[in-house]
Amino acid sequence: MASLKRGRRGNTEQDPSAPHTAAQDLEAPDPGTPDPKAPDLETPDPESPKTKRSWSGTRLVALIAAVAVVSLLAGIAVMQFIVSPAEIAARTAPPEPGPVTAPVEERVIENTIVARGEVTYADAVDVEIDAAGGEDRPVVTGHVPEIGTVFKAGNVALELAGRPVIVLSGALPAYRTLSVGMRGPDVVQLKVALNTMGYAAGDPDSDLFEYDTATALGALYEQTGYEAANGGPDAQLALRDAERSVRDANTSVAQAQAALQEAVDGGAKNVIGEQAAVNSAWEALSDAQEALVAAQEGVLPRLPSSEVLFLSDLPRRVDDVSVARGDILSGSPMSVSGAALTIVGTFSKQDADLLSEGDEAFYPGPDGDELAATVQKIATPKSGGGSDGENGESGEGGGQGGGDRYTVTLSPGELTPEQIDALRGTNVRLRIPIASTDGEVLAVPIAALSAGSGGEDRVELLIDVKNGADAETEIITVEAGLAADGFVEIASEDPRLTAGAKVVVGR
Repeated sequence: MASLKRGRRGNTEQDPSAPHTAAQDLEAPDPGTPDPKAPDLETPDPESPKTKRSWSGTRLVALIAAVAVVSLLAGIAVMQFIVSPAEIAARTAPPEPGPVTAPVEERVIENTIVARGEVTYADAVDVEIDAAGGEDRPVVTGHVPEIGTVFKAGNVALELAGRPVIVLSGALPAYRTLSVGMRGPDVVQLKVALNTMGYAAGDPDSDLFEYDTATALGALYEQTGYEAANGGPDAQLALRDAERSVRDANTSVAQAQAALQEAVDGGAKNVIGEQAAVNSAWEALSDAQEALVAAQEGVLPRLPSSEVLFLSDLPRRVDDVSVARGDILSGSPMSVSGAALTIVGTFSKQDADLLSEGDEAFYPGPDGDELAATVQKIATPKSGGGSDGENGESGEGGGQGGGDRYTVTLSPGELTPEQIDALRGTNVRLRIPIASTDGEVLAVPIAALSAGSGGEDRVELLIDVKNGADAETEIITVEAGLAADGFVEIASEDPRLTAGAKVVVGR
């Protein structure tokens, strides 16, 4: 049997050889005997980081006070979002009925027409050259312009088969070769163009291609660096023959006259034959001189239809070139347009009737600044019919109107190259003032204006708002002026009607 041994301090030790029992597990150790391996719970080490101070005394009071303050603040915050039914009803109650007012303002009243316009080079056309009017194949040999080149009167637009195509001002295209003695409207156009350039081409009221016209034409060719067309070798040969015939005729006249004189000096009684010979010689000389004049005209400068390009509204800008050096000309070699930018818009008849040439317009520039333009031309519709717009902004279609709309062309004013590049091909908003007050005036909303029994204009001035329903107002007669943008100009001798005063616009 196992035996228990009691130590000196009352501890019961178990014999290692004795079996272990449950009673031994339940047996409490002696509290008077400390376990050397157990931690000391009654005397904590003050140097240990695990040492904690208990919530007692002053620290506990401070904690309770902090919790109370936080709770109070949270309650106040929550109360901000809690509204009583009575307050909600007070907030949503309709205001006391009374007049609706608006202040009298000082402003510039301006009546304007608003439209849209395309910024472009105007009147683009395809160039047509009468290549069949030349004697040689129409091979492009030089002077091919670059896109952006500006043609002026006297410039060479192209060189075909070594011959120039000279730009001249005119609306009629070249359709025949012009030379001395010819008549027609194309001759008048040529003479006007040459005279405008400073060449003395003859009377522009005459449709005759005269000697002066040929001389002026020769000077133009010389300026361009080419010899004028003059009939060619055949004409030169005919001139030499005519000159020889005149010399021979002069010799015949001299011989016939000498024979007649010799017969007279010899006492001949019948000199009819000698006189007839003289008369015949004179007639031959007259014929020879007429032939010489014709031959001389044949070698005078002429204008082949293949060597001139008549363009209206010079200068012109080259927009596109479809030929190159060495090509054989077939069809249009290039397209040209006006050299200056224009703004083209369409307007209703109602708006167009209010415009005049020279009117100032405004449009936004590429950098946002407002730029000025000038109305240049107002063109009537090509075909009538249809209804017009009803207000000044009916033209905002940007040139998409039908045949019942008026085309208005404007000059965009002086622009820098950078502005031209930025604006070309854009669609801009046009603002054209047609009436404006001279500076700031008193103005009220149109709704504030009413008519009296005698047709006079009047406004209702707010004297005292009081509590709304009992607001005190007074009717004041005014003189109405220009109206635009929802406001109307007013004038009155009543000193109370000043800027900032309230007028009734509704109730």
